[in-house]
Amino acid sequence: MKNVEKLVQRKSEGIDRVEKVLSCEGLGPHNVSVKGLIEIIEELDAEVIFGDENRDYSSDSFAIRVQGKSGVLYRVSVHYRPRYARLMAERFIELQDESEMSVLLQAFRNMLKFEVHWYDSRDGSWEGFCIHGRSEDIPKCWPGDMLISLLCTLGDDLRSSFEPKQNTLRRELCEAYPVSWCANQTLPNTTLADVSRFIDIIHEMQEAQSKEEFIDIREKALLEIFDEEVE
Repeated sequence: MKNVEKLVQRKSEGIDRVEKVLSCEGLGPHNVSVKGLIEIIEELDAEVIFGDENRDYSSDSFAIRVQGKSGVLYRVSVHYRPRYARLMAERFIELQDESEMSVLLQAFRNMLKFEVHWYDSRDGSWEGFCIHGRSEDIPKCWPGDMLISLLCTLGDDLRSSFEPKQNTLRRELCEAYPVSWCANQTLPNTTLADVSRFIDIIHEMQEAQSKEEFIDIREKALLEIFDEEVE
C-alpha cells in the first residue's frame, strides 16, 4: 500500500511541476494547452519524470512515459525553452487571423520540442522514432496541442496505427508489439495469434498499391479488430 501511495504522490508532484515549468504569464492559448496536457497525462495515467532529459541548458526538460494499448511503453522527451515563451508573450495579442498566428508560431516553433522512444525489453534500450510532422511544416496549432495529440496517439497506439498518416507507428509496432507480448506487457488475454494477425494487417496496409486499397483494408481491419464500422 505504501508503494502505491508513493507512486501516486510522485505522479502528482510530476504533474504539478509540469504546470509550473510550462506556464507563461501573458501567453493565454499556450497556458490553455498546458492545462489540456495535464488533463491528458492524468487520463492516460502517464508518469512525468524530471532529471534525465536535460541535454540543452537553454531548455527545461522532462519525460512523459505512457503505455499504449499494445503494452508498449513509450517515452516522450519534452524540451521547453521559457525564453522563447516570454519573448512571444511580450508582443502577443489575441489574433483572429490564422495566417498571422501561423507566422508567429513558425518563428517560435522550437519553444516546445519533443522526441519519441519505445522501450525495448530485449536489451533495455529506448528506441527512437518520429511520428509527428516535419519541423519545416507551417504550424496550425500551439505546440502544446501537438504534444497532446501525440500522447493520445501513443496511448491508443493499436487503433492509431490504422490511420493513413501513421506509417512510422505501423513500422515500429511490427517490432515493438511482439516484444511487448514476450515481456508480458500486453493484456493477459492477448495471444500470440492476436499479435500475429495484427502485424499481418499492418503488412497488408504497407503493401497497398493505392489509397483506395488502403482504405478498404483499413475498414475491414477496424471491423475485425475493434468491431468498429466506418460510416
